[in-house]
Amino acid sequence: MKTVSRILILEGLVLIVFGLLTSVFTGPNTFYVMLFGGLGLGSLVVGIFIDFNDLWKSLRGRSGVYGSMAIIYTLIFLAVLVFANIIANNHPKRFDVTGVGIHTLSEQSQTVVANLPGPAEIVGFFKAGESREFEALAERYQNLSDKISYEAIDPDLRPDQVQKYAITERGAIAVSCEGRTNITMDMSEQGITLALLKVSAPATGLIYYLEGHGEIPLEGKEERGFGLLKEGLENENRPVRSLLLISENKIPDNAAMLIINGPTNKYVPEEVELLRNYLNGGGRMLITVDPLTETGLEPLLVDYGIAIDNNIVVEPQMRMFQGAVAGYDPVVVDYGFHEITKKMGENPTVFHLARSLTISKENRLDGVVTDPILRSGMDSWGETDFTAFANGEDPARDETADDAGPLVIGAASERTIGEGEDRKSARLVVIGDADFNNNHFVAYGFNANLFLNTINWLTGQEAYISVRPNTFAPDVFTLTEEETGIIFLASVVILPLAIIMLGIGVALFRKR
Repeated sequence: MKTVSRILILEGLVLIVFGLLTSVFTGPNTFYVMLFGGLGLGSLVVGIFIDFNDLWKSLRGRSGVYGSMAIIYTLIFLAVLVFANIIANNHPKRFDVTGVGIHTLSEQSQTVVANLPGPAEIVGFFKAGESREFEALAERYQNLSDKISYEAIDPDLRPDQVQKYAITERGAIAVSCEGRTNITMDMSEQGITLALLKVSAPATGLIYYLEGHGEIPLEGKEERGFGLLKEGLENENRPVRSLLLISENKIPDNAAMLIINGPTNKYVPEEVELLRNYLNGGGRMLITVDPLTETGLEPLLVDYGIAIDNNIVVEPQMRMFQGAVAGYDPVVVDYGFHEITKKMGENPTVFHLARSLTISKENRLDGVVTDPILRSGMDSWGETDFTAFANGEDPARDETADDAGPLVIGAASERTIGEGEDRKSARLVVIGDADFNNNHFVAYGFNANLFLNTINWLTGQEAYISVRPNTFAPDVFTLTEEETGIIFLASVVILPLAIIMLGIGVALFRKR
């Protein structure tokens, strides 16, 4: 049998096989299937025609029988592959094998869907052929609950739907539930989940953020500002307003809770009394305090079994090229058994210049239950000599004067007030660090989750306590469907095909 004939026949068979494989991935009537199939069939016919007599003799011999069997086995394998692909298409089952769960909706999304009060609809407005990414994401939500349905609409073909939802641009997504609709341009899990939350979560009143005592600026965009979490609260249907207590001289009736975030100047007794009366009436409050400050709130906190220690929490840390050194940024992975932290697991939260708290029953009001929710590590301590800190030096532990770890950095108190229908529940959370929730540190570890879950507990929205998706995800490079197809065919089909065909030719010429 001539070498040229053998090359044409073998490479024709290879082309036909690649044509069949390509049809499995791209469909039977695509350009590449026709190209590979046509070239393969032509090469096969020409190879047989060139050396038909010798080929016929070979097929009748022992080697021909073995070759025929090999071809039959190959065809059987391809048939099984095609059959398996047909079954997979008709009965799809998704598995997320990525280490970080890229293709799985986050716990927050699952929590929001589980708490939907009724049917919800997700409608995306995209031109034909542009809705693939939206439909893949919306299908994940639909797989979580039969309460969710989704639809992709071409705005050019359905102007009635554009008018119904008041859509102004292509790419908008309308999320509806219980007669409420939210329009978002964020085609991501975070965008759709927040839209579902806005149309389904019950209203809880306003969160008032106290100002006038050197607190972290509410609208601040700088590192010490609170702007990022303010936006995060409002995204989760928790509107925030500022409150200058000394000017208003009262706490508004529509207050769901108060935030006192890192004051550097003392509250005057009249303000403290207003806050005490607010808690006595079943109010909710979050207080964060930094080291080396007096807030004037200390007597109020004693009512709830919390004393603020005069120290700075120090925890040994590892630094590159330095090894273990003492540091002022304790990392917490030890959470108390509490509703706020029940979903945190061992996910870290990072603090900066924190002070510890002491939980005590002395002078505590009746009906108060106080639990630690944040503890520093076993090797930490509460530094009471601030000389090293003032001089920018690493502190050294004094075992006689310094408090040994683990130290309580955060505590939650609840007090039952009244009985029967008049029964109320006052709630208070105190954290010995105000930096963990500012614009700089909120991106560290699970700080945002800790803060937002604290707000959920304080406002009575325990059902929405969850671990949220990371909104600081890296940017991705998006390819069009055509570009994706070209890359797939070039890497999976054309390049391997060229290598195989070249290998066949070289091997046969060398054998000759």
